[in-house]
Amino acid sequence: MLILGAGYLGAALAELALSEGHSVTLADNWYAVKRDQLAPLESRGAAVETADIRDAGDLGRLLDQPPDRLHLLAAQSSRPISERDPEYTEQTNLVGVRRVAEAAAAAGVPSLVYASSLNVYGPAPRGEVGAEHPYGPQGDLAHLSKVYGELCLAMYAQQGGFALVNLRLGIVYGPSPVEHTDPGRQTVVDKFRRMAKAGEPLPLDDGGKATIGVVHVEDAARALLEAPSHPAVTAANVAAESVTVADVAALARGEEPSGDPACTFETPFEYRHRLADYLAR
Repeated sequence: MLILGAGYLGAALAELALSEGHSVTLADNWYAVKRDQLAPLESRGAAVETADIRDAGDLGRLLDQPPDRLHLLAAQSSRPISERDPEYTEQTNLVGVRRVAEAAAAAGVPSLVYASSLNVYGPAPRGEVGAEHPYGPQGDLAHLSKVYGELCLAMYAQQGGFALVNLRLGIVYGPSPVEHTDPGRQTVVDKFRRMAKAGEPLPLDDGGKATIGVVHVEDAARALLEAPSHPAVTAANVAAESVTVADVAALARGEEPSGDPACTFETPFEYRHRLADYLAR
């Protein structure tokens, strides 16, 4: 398999795939990851390549021998960075995704898995939220680009004949072979865990009312690896639990959460990890 994006989640996916006997190639442009962070995976047999999804030549080289499955995880997913560097965000998340779609279709890749986001539903979905739920309004380029990515890939999948699975990931947390050393890149779960252990106050915008889906990185990696491939375009949510940000803060402080999320993200996957167990450690 080919994994485009060798960061936090891509490395966890590679680790799982290697442990189950898959041949793995990881590719990254080293914008947010250092090449030497992949050394342990490389020593276990993963091939590691330097490539940029914005570069058609790089993609052509990687797909010269098409993989059985391509995982597109490469993205600029940070809202603050999207505001600070909209050009890179758009080039990576829009142009890059289109070029991956073109290259996959041209090379005859049979199956592509796209790491999308629950944010495609907008900031405040209500009730039961399944994969058929409509897209919602967006507030930044990083999350807006996930809507484009899904639709762009779907168009090329239908025209080019490859199977596409759009996996809408919740907030991913937990240890991975590649960790973000920049606190600004940590998601709310790991950020609150770190701050609570240091005795720092936990910031809650609007009282922490926002509902999020959360999933441990090992469970997210397994969903990516085991996502069923149908000869069509499909989508699924990847969220073990639906909680409020205030609930995350309460658990990080060792308190009882209120347990009153505004919505529940429906998901077809089974999950091994629970948020309360992780934050209690």
